[in-house]
Amino acid sequence: MSRVPMTNPSLLAREFAETGRLSSLSYIDMHTHMGPFYGTYLPEAELETMIATMDRENIEWIISAPHSALFDPIGRNSEIRAAMAKHPDRIKGYFVVNPHYVDNLDEELADYDEVEGYVGFKVLPDYHKYPLTGEKYRKMYEFANERGLLLLSHTWGHSSYNPPQMMGQLAREYPNMTFLLGHSAPGETDVAIKLAKELPNVYLELCDTGRLNGMIGKMVREAGSEKVLFGTDFPWYDPNYMLGSVLFSGIGDDDIVNIIRNNAVRLVSGIRGRR
Repeated sequence: MSRVPMTNPSLLAREFAETGRLSSLSYIDMHTHMGPFYGTYLPEAELETMIATMDRENIEWIISAPHSALFDPIGRNSEIRAAMAKHPDRIKGYFVVNPHYVDNLDEELADYDEVEGYVGFKVLPDYHKYPLTGEKYRKMYEFANERGLLLLSHTWGHSSYNPPQMMGQLAREYPNMTFLLGHSAPGETDVAIKLAKELPNVYLELCDTGRLNGMIGKMVREAGSEKVLFGTDFPWYDPNYMLGSVLFSGIGDDDIVNIIRNNAVRLVSGIRGRR
């Protein structure tokens, strides 16, 4: 294959441009889903198809919250439990809490520690029309804070349900949890970056926002690459799309490796019982 002219100093970016794949380093996706979604065709939504894409694109493992867990009050978290059991080295899971169906939350949380592969919780306040700081989440926060777990929450700028300021409030209240700003609050990303810089337990997540020209560089300059996490919304987007956004953002390879691998490994390996 002919050499591709590049001004980007990244050797990883050069490898990707010349070969179409990042073979020298596997990477990790912190924000994924799986399974069908009503009204939309997602050609790579089935578990085994996702695994095949991960193999093709050299993704070592993902953390996922299936669509069924987000929106099906009957199925709840059964799909992610099955996926983690089948592919324990490739799939880790977020335990999803839907605030409108918490009558049996005590029983579900009692089973959390028995399921290998969970690393924390996922909430979707904008879709569930319930604020991130609402009382129905409190039991989950107390449980997660006690165990030092992750929380990935959808965040959006100027939202009534999950603006970045709410995440900052919770991060101060529950210092043993690690808060991942899903999408990094588009429309108020400057606020999100400031929170990630100031609070040790708040992290930016690239899903959707990372595609914006100059955004990844700004996050790295202002908050540091140690506070930025690679996420894609896979299977809504092919992970290579966001990988390219990171590789060709103009940042150095050390920062790239932090974002696409090191930060995820550090956060997950630090969770009790999930090493």
